[in-house]
Amino acid sequence: MAVPLEEVKWIHGARDCAASTDPLIQTYEFDEDTFILRVSKCFSFEANFLYLMFGRERAILFDTGGRPDSGDPDERRLPIRDTVDGMIAQWRQRHGAAAVDLIVAHTHGHPDHRFGDREFSGRPNTKIVCPTLASVKAFFGLTAWPEGQSELHLGGRLLTVLPLPGHETSHIAVHDSRTKVLLTGDTLYPGLLTVPARDWPSYRRSAARLAAFANQNTCSHVLGAHIEMKKTPREFYPVGPTSTYQPDEHALPLTVAHLREWHAACEAMGTSPHRDIHDDFVIEIL
Repeated sequence: MAVPLEEVKWIHGARDCAASTDPLIQTYEFDEDTFILRVSKCFSFEANFLYLMFGRERAILFDTGGRPDSGDPDERRLPIRDTVDGMIAQWRQRHGAAAVDLIVAHTHGHPDHRFGDREFSGRPNTKIVCPTLASVKAFFGLTAWPEGQSELHLGGRLLTVLPLPGHETSHIAVHDSRTKVLLTGDTLYPGLLTVPARDWPSYRRSAARLAAFANQNTCSHVLGAHIEMKKTPREFYPVGPTSTYQPDEHALPLTVAHLREWHAACEAMGTSPHRDIHDDFVIEIL
């Protein structure tokens, strides 16, 4: 039986990355059609979480990771294409499936979420959704942006896509009808939730829309793109290239209770946003 998501021991870097034996990408099978990948902190301090979901007709990968901390992508390449291709091959063998179309999409357009896109350029049966607002709106059919929502059908599996601007202009949230997982990217996760001061009104409205959605739909796990909090409440790791070791990090999943707490915090700040430290996340105004 797989380790429950709340108990997964993720690769979390090393005191001396030169001596680390961790893989550059760790994979976790949430279920036979849903996979979570984590990038090593010894490759990138961001240590992104990526999400791969399969339906009967196609699969979708959310985010592709960032540039290595060394700054030279040709010196050390993240094997994201090889990893995903291997997982698709295993999935096809398990299900006796023919070729699987792949969508490469993004929770938002920041560099640490899209640098690996180039690995999928020219890949057969692959659509890369450019992480710009115009492309995101067009591909997902989000015509009422930043209001409304849309549906993406993978074949026996429905994803609901919601606009979530604030942290970044083209940010989205994704709800999976099968697992009831809610993907929240960099908007809500156990870490430092950064918001440009100029975009605070958009972020606050996004929090309200997402809370309203969660009140009307079952959400089993709230899954973001990073971990920066410690297991000790209200404590977090420094963020930056020198932060390559998180031995006591928080679990990945948050809950609907956290989402409601986050929404309430945004409302409490109103039009005067400021750093707001909670047990499991920190709202940070830039």
